[in-house]
Amino acid sequence: MYQKDDGEKVWAAFKEMDTYLDKSFQIIDRVDEDNNYYNTKGQKMYDGVSTLLNTNIGHRNKEMIKAITDQLEKLDNTSLFCATNDVSIKCAKKLCELTDNHFFSAFFTNSGSESCDTAMKIAMKYNYNKGKRNVGVVALEGAYHGSNMTAMRLCQDQYDSEQYSADTTGYYKLTIPSTYQEEGLTEKEAVKKSLAEYKKIIKEHCIGAIYMELIQLSNSVYELPKEFVRGIVDISHENDVLVVVDEVATGFGRTGKMFASEHYGIWGDLMMFAKGVTSGYVPMGGVLATREVYESFTGEMTVSLDNGFTTGGHPVACAAALKNIEIMEREKLSENSEEIGKYLLEGLRETIGKSFLIKEIRGKGLMLAIIFEDYKVIGMPQFGISNIVTRFLVNNGMLLYPDSDETLILAPALNVDKTTCDFIIDRLTETVTKTEKCVSRRKEAC
Repeated sequence: MYQKDDGEKVWAAFKEMDTYLDKSFQIIDRVDEDNNYYNTKGQKMYDGVSTLLNTNIGHRNKEMIKAITDQLEKLDNTSLFCATNDVSIKCAKKLCELTDNHFFSAFFTNSGSESCDTAMKIAMKYNYNKGKRNVGVVALEGAYHGSNMTAMRLCQDQYDSEQYSADTTGYYKLTIPSTYQEEGLTEKEAVKKSLAEYKKIIKEHCIGAIYMELIQLSNSVYELPKEFVRGIVDISHENDVLVVVDEVATGFGRTGKMFASEHYGIWGDLMMFAKGVTSGYVPMGGVLATREVYESFTGEMTVSLDNGFTTGGHPVACAAALKNIEIMEREKLSENSEEIGKYLLEGLRETIGKSFLIKEIRGKGLMLAIIFEDYKVIGMPQFGISNIVTRFLVNNGMLLYPDSDETLILAPALNVDKTTCDFIIDRLTETVTKTEKCVSRRKEAC
């Protein structure tokens, strides 16, 4: 049996390790076809967050496993540094087809963070090739684009850049409409003010690109207003600013459409993807680019893109992506995400939504956020309600993700049915009721 000391050998993501090992450490060693994890103590936990919005088709899909195995038998490994493989071409073509061929070419990576950095390099070199020098980049308040240094510079309200010596010169944060709404403005007024701020940034600085998550996962699943998004796109194109749309979390059916961009009727100049593209069976990410962007890197060696990853466009990852998309389209998982997502959202609002602990429950498709009031648990003032609920849920048979002290992310596999949704609602209801008995109503530590 593994001990806590063994846990020190694996540095967990975004964790202070002493606290994690003392309070939350567990080891998962298997999963079943019904999306239930099992830890080494034998506890069964329903994966209610799809391995962090990753396993969209669900765990242990036999078709997927066979496609991966078959590809390993045919071409197990090669690198785009040396030659292009056949599966990467098929995969790139399919990805572009999903956007009605708005995008022309794919640059493959291994993760969302790598996609963020790759999109940045494409945007910077594109501007350089067009004769623009020392260009800046805009990102939206509340955004999360990954965990590497590029993402850290972009997401200035998610990280303390000083701790990592991350120079944010040339990176600009744009206030989103919801912040202005909190100050008393209507949505229409807030959109107008945010767009005016964007115009001001462009006027005062040489801007080459803007990054956008259309539905911000790490901002408690905040949906950007459509008028705001369309305004950003229009202003950007009027000023030769590339629009980079981040579909890492929202892509591949998660929000009820294949891509969140479809909800808004827009496509960017670059589109980041990862996570659900392979349902996490094999790591993959990438950036889709329009023909205009792609062709700016052709013609002579000096305009080429100096970027690449040994395993980018891996044949097994590409085979997994193709099978994943085939399953999603055949089983209409985007449509199920939209329909079942509404059922789950309404069910949660009618049950735990009535608790004094709950501030709001919102989401799109099967990307949902449970937002708690800022209460503290008696005897554990250092932990937010979402952290406590997460721990209680593990013992109640479900695994979710606390994205912040007040926000719990719920994102089951896209093939989830109403029976499983009822199970989720029941377990959350039991857990929230239990938590109600443990908090101080004074919103401060007891």
